Amino acid sequence: MKLVEKVKAQKILDKIESNNFDENDVDSLFMRLRAYSHSYKVFREIADFVAHNDLRDRGITNQSLETMYLRMKFFIEYNSEGKTLDLSRPIPSWILTLMQFQVDKCSESVLKQKYNVSAPRLKSRIVNSFKINKKEKTVYYKQGKRSQNTFEAIQYVMSFVSGNPTFTQDQLINELVGVLEYNGFDLTASNIYPLSDRITLCVLLLLHKAEFNIRGHKTASCNIQAEKQSILHDACYVDVEGKPVEHHESFGNLSILGSVTVLKDGRDLNICHQIMSTNLSAESWCSEKLFTIESLDSGLSSHMYKKLNLEGGLTIDSSFKLAGL
Repeated sequence: MKLVEKVKAQKILDKIESNNFDENDVDSLFMRLRAYSHSYKVFREIADFVAHNDLRDRGITNQSLETMYLRMKFFIEYNSEGKTLDLSRPIPSWILTLMQFQVDKCSESVLKQKYNVSAPRLKSRIVNSFKINKKEKTVYYKQGKRSQNTFEAIQYVMSFVSGNPTFTQDQLINELVGVLEYNGFDLTASNIYPLSDRITLCVLLLLHKAEFNIRGHKTASCNIQAEKQSILHDACYVDVEGKPVEHHESFGNLSILGSVTVLKDGRDLNICHQIMSTNLSAESWCSEKLFTIESLDSGLSSHMYKKLNLEGGLTIDSSFKLAGL
């Protein structure tokens, strides 16, 4: 890393380590270290967001959303219609793309144990197993060119949908520390980890309302969400004997939720997938102004609900909490 760039980055880092920073400082640190991120993919993903915070068409978030889109498209066009994937006939070329994406969702140890193949090797075998017709946008399986083991591995990678987040708060912070250490910065990791939540909140704000070109029916998007959007307010809970019992319900933790749109029977169907999970409690990290108390009349009775509104534009206020613009 160039010395002059390192000096500039150290000044930002000193400000962050002193706990005297805001989202602009976090953006600046990621941007300053972007060209020196080495092999830290999650760190590079966030740094790329700072550099190109418009319609994204690449990166691990984009691929995760595109995988979900193609996976649900595959489910709708095949599984839900009772069709089977017949590799003896030409199939749409997007299915070949999905196969490769699905390999990234597989455990390396499972692939080696079950099929004696690594993920990169399986990707290569998948590509070499098909002939592409660019004009028709189809591919067909080269019969007799691949082993039964490869064929079964393809069936396996197409058999599941991953529900895991694309990356986590812990991964992000560990990679931030990793990048700093790799580039020889004067820091104490113990000074960074206590600031993990604040740094993560800044990253959530960066990803909020981001859009992605996933080569699908419509663009995909990301938003900050809590595990629950509403909870019962001041409800009285009792046991089987009618005695009051203590019950605490929370909104859960904040996360980045990705949304893709697929066509089903000529109508849009929105599918959500967790992109980034965090350890941030919504109650602790959201301004009270984002919460409202509303009643819901079910006809026979009326209940009061506490709701959290994260749909609009957001910022970080003077108390270092999410707030509406």
